[in-house]
Parts: sequence; C-alpha cells; structure tokens
Amino acid sequence: MKKIYFLLVFVFILGFVGNPKASGQCEVCQQPNLCYVLTFDLPDCPGIQAVICYTCAVTHLQAYFQIYLRNVCLGMEDEAYNYARNWVLNNYAMLCGSTPCEVENARLTFTRPICGRVEYINGRINIYKGNWDCYKQCIEEWEWCWCNCVPGQCWDDKCPNPHVHWTPVSFTIEGNGNCDDKTYPPSQNCTLIKWRECGHEK
Repeated sequence: MKKIYFLLVFVFILGFVGNPKASGQCEVCQQPNLCYVLTFDLPDCPGIQAVICYTCAVTHLQAYFQIYLRNVCLGMEDEAYNYARNWVLNNYAMLCGSTPCEVENARLTFTRPICGRVEYINGRINIYKGNWDCYKQCIEEWEWCWCNCVPGQCWDDKCPNPHVHWTPVSFTIEGNGNCDDKTYPPSQNCTLIKWRECGHEK
C-alpha cells in the first residue's frame, strides 16, 4: 500500500512539474501530452510565449514536441520558433531525461505547421496548427545526447563542461492541407505561415 501511495505522489509531482501552467495557456495541449510554457524576449520583441506540448518515451530515447507560439511580433516567426526549439534541445534532460552520448542517441521529433491558423491581436500574432483541410506540417527529426566530458567516453572541443549534442536528421512534410498565402493581419483561419520552408535551416 505504501508503494501505491508513493507512486501516486510521484505521478502527481511529475505532472505538476511538466505542466506548470495548465490552466489557460496549456489548453491547446491534449492528453496525454505534457505542457511547458516558456516566456522569452527577442530584440525589440519582448514577452513571447511558446506553449510546448510534448510526450516522452519511458526510456528517454524518443520524444515528440508541438510548439505553439503566442504574442510574436510580425516578421519574427522564424526567430521565435528557433528560440523555442533550441530551448527544448538545450533542456531536454529536464523535460524527459538524459541519454549519455557514449550509450545511445535520443530521437526528438518536432512538428511545425506549414498551414495554420493565425490570430492577430494588438499588433502581435498567435500561431496554431491547421486541422482537416488545413492540416500540413513540417516534421523535424533530431538526434540528441548528453556529453559527460569523461575521457574515453565522451570528449570534444567544448569540454570539460558537460553539455548536449544535437543534430538534424530529416525533414518531411505531413498532411495534404491546402492553404493560400493570405496576408496577416487580419486574423486568418487557414494561411501559409510566413517562415522558412520545411528543411531550410537558418
């Protein structure tokens, strides 16, 4: 019985840590996804929010991420997405657990909408994935591992400080959604999101 109580408490704590702002911001993350809300600033564009919906495999070797951006300045879609995705890559161990480079690489999947819904509010935009006839996404696959900087196990020019390694593996398009390049503002229910093409990293 004590083991059952301990497990319930552990699950409750894990859910609280992985879902710190479930009321309000995290309503876009459907179960069984966890949710993390990241607030950050870019030059001349403070207060951007990234709602990160994610699922971690039990072994820490696989995870799936969908990032929703809110309060983004016009023309800064790419910069905001890059910041949020790179934050996940830097903090994957906190979100899902660590995988040492000398053992195995984890596979991280990110989905980024090509067609989507854009809300325009007070000069800023919120970006959401499209559904049904508007569903078309870029699927990014990344390999990730944690370098312990121990000679004979993992060592490179960034050592002696422990750090993480990541590298893109593949970029594919999922979905047959059809969206025109509609101007925003105003808000659009289905439009081509104005950021780089799938597979074009910068």
